[in-house]
Amino acid sequence: MKVGLCTIAFQDRPLEEVIAIASDYGFDGVEIWGKPPHIPEVYDAEYVEKIRNLVLAKGLEVSAFGSYVHPLMPLHQKHFEAAAKIAQGLGTKLLRIWSRGGASKAILSTDKRSLFFRLATLSQWAQFRDLTLGLEMHNNNFTDSVDTILELFDYVKSPALKTYFQPSFRPDADDPVEAVERLEGQIVNVHAQNADENRNGCAIADGVVDYTEVVQKLADTGYDGYLEVEFVHGEDKLGTLQRDRDFLASLIETIEFSQNDVI
Repeated sequence: MKVGLCTIAFQDRPLEEVIAIASDYGFDGVEIWGKPPHIPEVYDAEYVEKIRNLVLAKGLEVSAFGSYVHPLMPLHQKHFEAAAKIAQGLGTKLLRIWSRGGASKAILSTDKRSLFFRLATLSQWAQFRDLTLGLEMHNNNFTDSVDTILELFDYVKSPALKTYFQPSFRPDADDPVEAVERLEGQIVNVHAQNADENRNGCAIADGVVDYTEVVQKLADTGYDGYLEVEFVHGEDKLGTLQRDRDFLASLIETIEFSQNDVI
């Protein structure tokens, strides 16, 4: 596994500065936030190439392009084509997408049918382009639970459609360790987040989710992708960032040691 930084964590800073932070603080890669000022609203091939080269020059890789495209948006194919062009220009094969549709328990039947049918078509389109579509696992989206994600995958049946994993802190949320186990083979990226007992965001090591168990379960299921810091909390953001990065790196090192020890 590797440790990544989502550039949305510093959305108020220029992307060039955030990439430098990721390099200076020991990250392996960055997920590029798909909104201004990090990515312009209108596709700019020269800018995308500049960012790709800067990432490489800093010894990093682009782990994913964090787009906001979803199948229920008007002219969705046009927007997916544009997002794919950016992802490929950045040098990544992972395109983060959304399901939308509102909370899974309240989605309209017409939206659900459209979502399933369009994702089946889009997954074929992505596979032809050697892209992976990574669904955001998020509240107020159809993909807000393991059950709904698996229901969608059972319909689409495409290796080009995968899911992100991140814990939710709503009362009826899936247990994170059980969620990882049930999503075995389907997780393509991890947004490591945590919250305190009042559901307030906090450092990854300090919240209600035991990431020692989560990362071990990820390793047990064969996951070998990124663990990414998406948001940093507190007044000393850079201090928290370093702590979050070091904590995730220590978990990865411990797991790798235990695996080698077994061998």
